Amino acid sequence: MQNYNISALILRIFTIVIIDDCMKKYLFLLLCVCGAAFAYAQEPEMAAIPDDSYYDQTVKQRFPVFGQFKETYFITGIPANTTTVDKHNADIRFQVSLALRLFRTENVDILGTYTETGVWNVYDTSSPLVENAFNPGLCVYWFANPKWDFLFGVSHQSNGYVNEKSRSVNTAYAEAIYSPIKDFQLGGKLWYGYYEHIPGLPHYFKRRGFGAVWATYRAFDNRLNFTALVNPSNTFKNYNLEFNLSYRLSDKGTFLPAIFAQFRSGYCETLLNFNKYESHIRVGFALELKHGYNSSIH
Repeated sequence: MQNYNISALILRIFTIVIIDDCMKKYLFLLLCVCGAAFAYAQEPEMAAIPDDSYYDQTVKQRFPVFGQFKETYFITGIPANTTTVDKHNADIRFQVSLALRLFRTENVDILGTYTETGVWNVYDTSSPLVENAFNPGLCVYWFANPKWDFLFGVSHQSNGYVNEKSRSVNTAYAEAIYSPIKDFQLGGKLWYGYYEHIPGLPHYFKRRGFGAVWATYRAFDNRLNFTALVNPSNTFKNYNLEFNLSYRLSDKGTFLPAIFAQFRSGYCETLLNFNKYESHIRVGFALELKHGYNSSIH
């Protein structure tokens, strides 16, 4: 009887250990299955990102470490406000605009910017350069949400001359960009500027005003871009107009070559001759960033 009790006790302990060990394994397996099922159930919700989401915008539209800021082009043309066209008034206009990203947070880029704009009477005797303006600056670009972007910045613009031809303007600005639909943008920009004490320049902001509005439309997968800009004078009696049309010759790469046409009408074509009304039609070539955000910055 004692041997039976000992054998039964050993068998019972062995059974308990085996069953307990199996139960632990089954329990562990069950937990793994439940965890996998839970993760699988959550995965579609985590991975589903709408095409127009903030994520999509920041990936495709954020500034690279080094890229363009405004339009970069080289165009030539003739005046549109005169019947006489000759080597004295046909010219070339060029602009190079770059940005270096200095700092980035979740939805803000801080940029060091540089824009150089020139008007060149290349067809005239000795091909004089009318003006070559240098425009360094600092910009905070805030990607607020998929429909709204905001820019805040300061800049200095100088035409590089000395003595009586010297012109220099410092500006602080704020700009908003609204994208109601995929291929259409609206924008507005306000600025406050002060000039250095140079003869002739105090009337600059009477012609330049203190703001501008613009609209951009894109077609054919961003290959065709059209922008119209209106810049009123400070009294709203005169308006500086600018229309830009570009067509990209390629859709591969980061910097894309494009045919570029521009019509400008109004004042402030240059700092030196800001008080002179001018109107020009020019055609040439441009370089554009692949996603085209720079074509909306003015």
